[in-house]
Amino acid sequence: MRAVTLAQVPGSPEVAEVEVPRPEAGEVLVKVAASSVNGFDLATAAGYLQGVMEHRFPLIPGKDFAGTVEAVGEGVEGFAVGDAVFGVDAKAYLGTGSMAPVRRRSRCRRHRPPARRGLGA
Repeated sequence: MRAVTLAQVPGSPEVAEVEVPRPEAGEVLVKVAASSVNGFDLATAAGYLQGVMEHRFPLIPGKDFAGTVEAVGEGVEGFAVGDAVFGVDAKAYLGTGSMAPVRRRSRCRRHRPPARRGLGA
């Protein structure tokens, strides 16, 4: 899959081909529809988190995400393939952030859009 990556920090982001992750026990795999670049991601790219968190290169920045569950790992409850979800990557290391089209192991919540209101509803 194509993803925005950092080959080193400090460094500049590049688009690269990376392996699609598989959900492990207790994890969900999310096809990301939207992600963000926030202060944490900028600090990572600038190299400010070296020595604070483990880095697994190439890094894929992006902690926040929204998308659809693609697969669930063993023991996952409360999520099913096709669920709309949003959340924050909560791993103890930096590596596969949500800037990739697919995401795994995150603190995510199911998204339930409000009922539509208006004419004919």
